[in-house]
Amino acid sequence: MYQIFVVEDELLIRQSIRNTIEQMQGPFSFCGEASDGEMALSIMQDLMPDILITDIRMPFLDGFGLIRHAKSMMPWLKVVIISGYGDFEYAQKAITLGVDQYLLKPVRPAELTRVIEEIASQIEKEKSAANVPDGFDMDEVRQALLKHFTQQLLYGGTDIGTLLEQARRLDQDIVRSYYQVSICQLDAQVPDRNLLVSTIQHVLSGLDQVLYYFNAADQLTLLLCDNDEQNLIERTYQTIQILKHELKDLCPVITAVIGNTVQRLGAIAGSHKNAIGLMKRIAGICAGQVVNANDTAQITTDIIQFTGPLKEEFLQKISFSSVSDVPELMQDLLSGEDSEQFGSTLVRCNTLVSLLKLAVNSVSDNSGKEKKGAAERLSEKYDVFSASGSYDSFRKTAEELLKETLSAKSLKSETDKYRHIIAAAESYAREHFNDPNISLLTVSRHIGMSAAHFSTVFSQHEGRTFISYLTTLRIERAKELLSSTNMKLSDIALEVGYNEPNYFSHVFRKAEGMTPKEYRIRESGQ
Repeated sequence: MYQIFVVEDELLIRQSIRNTIEQMQGPFSFCGEASDGEMALSIMQDLMPDILITDIRMPFLDGFGLIRHAKSMMPWLKVVIISGYGDFEYAQKAITLGVDQYLLKPVRPAELTRVIEEIASQIEKEKSAANVPDGFDMDEVRQALLKHFTQQLLYGGTDIGTLLEQARRLDQDIVRSYYQVSICQLDAQVPDRNLLVSTIQHVLSGLDQVLYYFNAADQLTLLLCDNDEQNLIERTYQTIQILKHELKDLCPVITAVIGNTVQRLGAIAGSHKNAIGLMKRIAGICAGQVVNANDTAQITTDIIQFTGPLKEEFLQKISFSSVSDVPELMQDLLSGEDSEQFGSTLVRCNTLVSLLKLAVNSVSDNSGKEKKGAAERLSEKYDVFSASGSYDSFRKTAEELLKETLSAKSLKSETDKYRHIIAAAESYAREHFNDPNISLLTVSRHIGMSAAHFSTVFSQHEGRTFISYLTTLRIERAKELLSSTNMKLSDIALEVGYNEPNYFSHVFRKAEGMTPKEYRIRESGQ
């Protein structure tokens, strides 16, 4: 399917082009539109189209600027320029930017259809240009290219545009909302590694959207992607279980770790690195098990309820201390008659859990929901189980947790005086969120603060930007209207403060992981 995106500031021309594309026969899909280059770039980053049809003269960012930036993000992009300016200068500049076709307004539907079909034919020729020299096996070459491509994803260092171009050439649809890396440690009992590898390749070839790479002779890395996070996690577990079942005779023990889900191609390498680190920590301890990177954080969150070994006088001293006092606090903690107890891994672990609990209480209010969220967040940030393994890592993590506690306490005392201002700003936003002109500046003026000061105070107090808060108000109202009314999407966009329906759809999709139309269908149960 060839995804086509249209950029044109004249609504009637845009509608005409859209109608032509939607009426075309074959694998062509109209995936989106925008009225200027700046808005188009933002939306195209999510849609990743194959073909761009754009005007030249537009507000904010003209067609040439759009092409230049879009090509840098999507090297595979084919471009058709439509313009009322047919002079040689424009055509020359279009050629230097790698434009594939140049059409003059008014564009006739038959001519536009012909041009799109020609470009599609060109794309197919490029795809099939895997000019394999005589004597080479096509499948072997493809497997080698896939192996190299997967290695680039896992180890990083390759720009996103190059990765996407390689994915297109290999027919790998990797543009998804979520990615997950898992590593399998293979305790094989057969000396013939080729038999094990060929069996794994056979098993994985029958599964959809699974890339794999052998880190070592006994270590297999899997990479899966999906638009639904929960579905991705289930598929990862299912893939590992299938491997365990199919390889039980060749490899009776398979130990697996599942990394955190990430939302960007560029973040896959970091997730892979973390998964390798987790495998090193659990190797020999959890043989034959499947360990999720989130498990240790969840266990920590649960045991935060337990009491710890910190003495009352030490806790009292913390309550009157600041970040600059951390070295002295650490000296008090680790010296004295009880210092030998920190030679025990269990004591170190319990101490870190107690310090983690202090940090959670400091960064959150008294509500159970807020405290649970803080516990989950800090448990992921500080792996107390791993840190308690050695005295040096224990000491470093203890210092960081004390700094976290005292920094949060200091910040709380500073931001408490702004609570009434934050409340006034949120009240104003709730009353005026459907005003398209509402902004950080208008709200800051309403409460009598400079925009920069208000932005800082709001972010520190709420843990998110004011614009993020405003967007949440708008999206929640849009969801109500989508599920309870038959209003047109364009009317809903206006109702919640967006003048441009396409931009509203873009923001909604980014927030909810689906388009407004898809959300309405889901809620209606159709």
